[in-house]
Amino acid sequence: MSGTSMATPATAGAAALVLQVNPKLTPNMVKMILMYTAQQLNGYNTFEQGAGELNIEGAVRLAKQIRTDLTNSTLVGTSMLTGGTLLSPAPLPSPQTTIAGQTFPWAQGIVLNHTYAKGTALIAKYQKIYGTGVLLGDGVLIGDGVLIGDLTMLSSGVLIGDSILTSSGVLMGDGTLFCGTGVLIGDGVLMGDGVLIGDGVLMGDGVLIGDGVLMGDAYLQAQSALANGDDTPSMEAELDTGVDYLGY
Repeated sequence: MSGTSMATPATAGAAALVLQVNPKLTPNMVKMILMYTAQQLNGYNTFEQGAGELNIEGAVRLAKQIRTDLTNSTLVGTSMLTGGTLLSPAPLPSPQTTIAGQTFPWAQGIVLNHTYAKGTALIAKYQKIYGTGVLLGDGVLIGDGVLIGDLTMLSSGVLIGDSILTSSGVLMGDGTLFCGTGVLIGDGVLMGDGVLIGDGVLMGDGVLIGDGVLMGDAYLQAQSALANGDDTPSMEAELDTGVDYLGY
């Protein structure tokens, strides 16, 4: 079975297990762990699968290794795994999971707004976007080049993607182009498959009448023709007299 109704209780249960082994995790850390350890599904883009298929074994294993003394005042780039320091980082967990004899890699990335970030620094170094009162998308460059947030939110070693991809089923960031992050969907801009959304007709290309009704160009042309003495305009314009067909 599939769908958000099936995914929601499974993900809620996974979040509970992650918090059970490490109650000090912030909401953003829980989200990061679930996404970083997920399994990317081949042939699906980020809109369809997010970070991928839930992997509870990997999520719980990673959560156990994250320090419990991290706070909003922790410096960006501080070693995030137990047993590590700035000069000697802790060893990274094996980025793969084996279940029922099947081994698959972790996505090793997270979804940020309409793009993604990847790299082992996401779990090796503390990122300011993991703090409370912050969104995972903060500190990420968006399409117009404006920086969200006025602090250094991400450490070195975190690579921000510049497009939305259809996954190859291995790591986040691998695959083929679906569409660019600077493209608005549904506004008539080309999507990844080269198909133009919309037929190029502009709605409301006319004059606003007092009650909020837009009159189109054809109506205006007909009115102009009548005003100039042309009693056979290209489109007859029938004025609203306020009387309906029963005479009221």
